[in-house]
Amino acid sequence: LYTPLNHIKYCLPNGDNGIVKTLNNPVYLTKVFANTIYCLDRDGKTRQIQIDSTEYIFKLALLQKKYDQVIEMVRSSQLCGQAIISYLQKKGFPEIALHFVDNEQTKFNLAIECGNIEVALQSAQALDDKDTWHHLGVEALRQGNFEIVEFAYQKCKNFERLSFLYLITGHTEKLQKMVKIAEMRNDVMGQFHNSLYLGDVSERVKVLHEVGQLPLAYITAKSHGLEEEAAELVALLEEQGLPIPEVKGKATLLRPPNPISREENWPLLQVSKSMFDGISTENLMSSGDNDGLVGDSGLAE
Repeated sequence: LYTPLNHIKYCLPNGDNGIVKTLNNPVYLTKVFANTIYCLDRDGKTRQIQIDSTEYIFKLALLQKKYDQVIEMVRSSQLCGQAIISYLQKKGFPEIALHFVDNEQTKFNLAIECGNIEVALQSAQALDDKDTWHHLGVEALRQGNFEIVEFAYQKCKNFERLSFLYLITGHTEKLQKMVKIAEMRNDVMGQFHNSLYLGDVSERVKVLHEVGQLPLAYITAKSHGLEEEAAELVALLEEQGLPIPEVKGKATLLRPPNPISREENWPLLQVSKSMFDGISTENLMSSGDNDGLVGDSGLAE
């Protein structure tokens, strides 16, 4: 601690500094004990000044890696404010900054930064907006947490990404549900794409027929050996006076490979939890269990 003209300031070994207290008159430090400063004023009289040492004690504990002391200060909520949050982010401790934040958007951003997907999910449920759910889905996909990816894409109604997720994880029965959902939403392209992912030729012929693409419907049916559907389409083409497209005999069938496994969440490396993870667990337990995760039953409403 040191005293320029009108302040009591602190300076840490790593160069961090700040103001502890503003003074009306200059003083000269003689001793510091706990939260009390002993000093002389310009008249030579001894004075005692009470200060709040929480901020620099907290930063010093972080610097010296005295994490037990840091945890105690976090639990007692002795610190708050945007300045300390920014400091923790800057020094690479977003997981600690989480415990000083009440604003859900800030908490969500910090949780994403430190990879705490459970806290991010809680904040996303509180915020409940499309951009937040999309951001959560991207981060959950990076971590291989497919359950939360699925839930996030359902909440923001990102059906294209949801269909591709089911494709790469081998959940063909959920892709079949996506075909029906696209049909109910009158989403022709979604219906066609999902039928491509499934290798469902009959569905593709049906979609092309319904949108009036009779030549394409005929080529698709004929190329894949659906002779009955091809004959019906020939009759429709002749009825409308349209030429019957030529189908080359060397056409190659486009079928996706059958999934050999159905991927669930990626396995995580077993590591011992840090002390700060323990605080996060306590906070999650006190705030209640997450609800609303969707399994095989379909989309969330």
